[in-house]
Amino acid sequence: MLAIDELPILINRLLKGPDYRLTPERKLVADEFLGWLRKAAQAHRTICLIISGSVSLEPILRQAGLSAHANVYSPFELKPWTETTAASCLAALATSYQIDLPEDVRRHMCRMLRCCIPHHVQQFFDYLHEELRRLGRRTATSADADRVYEADMLGTRGTIDLDHYQSRLAMVLGRDSQRIAIELLTEAAVNRDVLTAESIAQYERYFRVSGEINLTPVSDVLRLLEHDGYLARTPDGYEFVSRLVGDWWRARFGMKFVPIDHRRLDVEG
Repeated sequence: MLAIDELPILINRLLKGPDYRLTPERKLVADEFLGWLRKAAQAHRTICLIISGSVSLEPILRQAGLSAHANVYSPFELKPWTETTAASCLAALATSYQIDLPEDVRRHMCRMLRCCIPHHVQQFFDYLHEELRRLGRRTATSADADRVYEADMLGTRGTIDLDHYQSRLAMVLGRDSQRIAIELLTEAAVNRDVLTAESIAQYERYFRVSGEINLTPVSDVLRLLEHDGYLARTPDGYEFVSRLVGDWWRARFGMKFVPIDHRRLDVEG
């Protein structure tokens, strides 16, 4: 078995270089590399090739018109934990560190996160355990969890781990089109984690009349945000998958943000 981690980032850099611009020359280099990798895998069928990464390969290849290279791989998504699994992990950690973490508190922590990404679950426990040690207590309450969530998970220490949610958008979209993603995500964050179909239509018009024709279309940005786990589709639009990421995004970008329905469009689309 041969595992290649962060291959999508390598492909993205081959395609866009340090200026995040896709060129025919860079596309040719990436195409040749992916073709070589496919032939090498086919020539050595006794080896199981695993490609993994913090960003997805498919949207990157779609932007370059190289989607056919993704068809030779079988996708496998590592989904977040269920609430039951996450609560069981918290119980095991509590036992290991000899603290009392009642079931209702464990469930409360999971529902605060909404999306139980393993790292976030373990990080939440670590901050809660540290808080109990500071207070000289061994039993945690829901009020303790609320306080830790606001002070630590959304504080300076916690948000360092969340910065990659912003930086990887620039990596995949480029710095210009990253602005569309930030606008859409902030719109959702300040609107109770929901991005409505009406707001999406307003943004499509907003960027169309702005004359910024080189930006990635809003529909393509939304497809990437959904594919990479930022947003999930709902009957009325989209919503943040993770409450933690939505709360962090609102704290990071929401203070001076002007929602789309409060902006003036001087040009009719």
